[in-house]
Amino acid sequence: MCIAGLVAPDAIQEGDAGAIITDREGPVVSLAPCITGTLLAIGAERSIALVSDFCPELEGVSRAGTALAPDLERILRSGSRTLLVRRAAGVPIDELRRVGDPVELSWASADQVADSIRIIGRLVGRESAAMQLATRFEQLAVAQVAADAPRVLLVIGADLEASGGPWVIKPNSMHGAVLKAAGFRNAIENPMAGTPQISFERLLAIDPDIILHLSTGSRPGDLRPVLERYKHLDGLSAVASGAVGEVIGSRILDEGPELLDLVDSIGSEVQRLFAGGARW
Repeated sequence: MCIAGLVAPDAIQEGDAGAIITDREGPVVSLAPCITGTLLAIGAERSIALVSDFCPELEGVSRAGTALAPDLERILRSGSRTLLVRRAAGVPIDELRRVGDPVELSWASADQVADSIRIIGRLVGRESAAMQLATRFEQLAVAQVAADAPRVLLVIGADLEASGGPWVIKPNSMHGAVLKAAGFRNAIENPMAGTPQISFERLLAIDPDIILHLSTGSRPGDLRPVLERYKHLDGLSAVASGAVGEVIGSRILDEGPELLDLVDSIGSEVQRLFAGGARW
């Protein structure tokens, strides 16, 4: 695999992080929030030329569209040749090659993230900081959980989805790895494919010990305490015991370094529920 115009002495083989490592340092374009978060976490903010529309706002840094619909003209004008993209279906790699050198970074598992972080570190001359961050993600990959640990269902968003059932965190996801690292079993035992939504009937059948909502904190609608939203599901063990809580963070659903903080946040919320009388 080759990227024109870059020296690539250490090509990553298929099945690894999915990118070319280069020793050339310079400004980069980040087309994913997780990549931008990584650049900030390793102290490479000065290397960021442009970010995607979905990234947090950075002072003095313009937007470059999205990974699926990049602003090619703006990217070309930025003068940055290194375009960091998360490997995903639909990313227009051929179009990006017209304006720069796209580096595809795999981000589907903790091991892949660790490899990709190391690649980013080499690209921006922050190898030591990247190595430290990558090691923390590798610890997620090897986390073990007790067979009798509480079964936790992570629900996406503050409110229950009214049209058919809640959206949930898949066990075979980065957030699923975080839950395991926090010491809890996922109430959904088997890997999920497709849309991460379950019906209310399946929710009742799963009957998790604990339900935690992952919320960005912006609630334009329902402001009731999270447990009150489950009154129509009082057959759930978690509802009967008061073991329904919420973890709030502005970037809580991102898959960058903020995931590492979520490990402790989940544990703290479970402890809060237990201190309040919840049992499982």
